[in-house]
Amino acid sequence: MLSTLGEVLPQSAALYKDKCALVAGGRRLTFIELNDLSNRMARGLAGLGVGRGDRVTLYAPNSWEWIVSYYGILKTGAVINPVNALLTSEEIAYVVADCDARTIVASREKADAILPLRKKQGTNEVILFGENVPPEARSFERLLAENELRFEAASVEPEALSTICYTSGTTGHPKGAMQSHRSVILNAAMTAQMLHRTSADTTVTALPCPHVYGNFIFNSAMMYGMTLVLHARFEADEILKSIAEHRATMI
Repeated sequence: MLSTLGEVLPQSAALYKDKCALVAGGRRLTFIELNDLSNRMARGLAGLGVGRGDRVTLYAPNSWEWIVSYYGILKTGAVINPVNALLTSEEIAYVVADCDARTIVASREKADAILPLRKKQGTNEVILFGENVPPEARSFERLLAENELRFEAASVEPEALSTICYTSGTTGHPKGAMQSHRSVILNAAMTAQMLHRTSADTTVTALPCPHVYGNFIFNSAMMYGMTLVLHARFEADEILKSIAEHRATMI
C-alpha cells in the first residue's frame, strides 16, 4: 500500500512502464514519462528551497502541466494547495495568504492575478506554464529542462498534511480543508475499487483537478494504471469525440 502521494508515480512507472498514462493538451505521456517529468519538477522546486511542510499553491486549468506539477510538489514533501482556476485575483490573494503559500505554480494567463502577491504578501517564487513568462516569474518549461529526471520522493509520514483544499466560501471566506496523505490515498483507492477500475480502463474527464472528486478521479487513474484523458473544460462535442476516439470505459 502506498504511504504518501509522492510515491504514486514512482510505483506506477515501475508497474505500468510505457503504458499511456495521460492524454492532455495534445500530448500523450506514459507512466515513465510522467514520473520523469514530475521528478524534474520536484528537483527544480527543491533547488528553489521548497521542502517538507512548505505550502505551494497550484492555480491553473486542467492540463498535463497541472498533473506534473501536482506530483512534483508532493514529491518534495511540500503541502499542495490546489485552487479553482476560476478564482478572482482577490480570492486567490486571500487563499494564498490564509494557507501561507510561499511558492505559486500557475498558468501564464494567471500572471496578472498572482505576480502582485510577491510584493504584497511575500511570495518567494512564481512559476508559470507557457510562453512569454514575465521576468518576475520563472518558466515552468525551463525549470523542467534544466533539472535531471532522477529524484527520490521525500520521506513523510502517512498522517502528515498533504493537501489544503479550499471550500466554496458560501458562508463568508472559504475554509481550508486539511487532508493527510493517507486520507487522499484511501479515498482514491476506495473510489477506484467501488467503480471496479483497473489498468484496462480509460477515463475521460473534465472535472476540475482541484475539486475533491476530480482529485480522486485522477489519483485513482494514476494509482491503478488507467489511461486518463483530461479535458480543460466540459464541451459536449469534444467529450463525445474523445469517448469514441479513446474507447473510454468511464466518463
